[in-house]
Amino acid sequence: MLQHSYNFAERYLNDMKSKIISIGNSKGVIIPASFMKELGLTDAVEMEVVENTLVIRPVSKVREGWEERIAQAAKDDSGKGRMPDFFKDEKLEDWTW
Repeated sequence: MLQHSYNFAERYLNDMKSKIISIGNSKGVIIPASFMKELGLTDAVEMEVVENTLVIRPVSKVREGWEERIAQAAKDDSGKGRMPDFFKDEKLEDWTW
């Protein structure tokens, strides 16, 4: 993924300016292929403004890693963090099933 460099010359050479271009009623910025490759960008990106800076990042995969985390949670299951049994003291005969 993105490798931050503290070598001034190397970092300076990686910085680049790009013109803002018109695309219909919107505007766009051409992202150099080297940046696309370094960041793993493909067809879509996530964007946000943070402290007056436009941040562009790869689209996060919403469920990425869920299967592994669920499997790990099942292995480490101590019962902590589960929802309490709300019906433990409930008079279930009052309920219509």
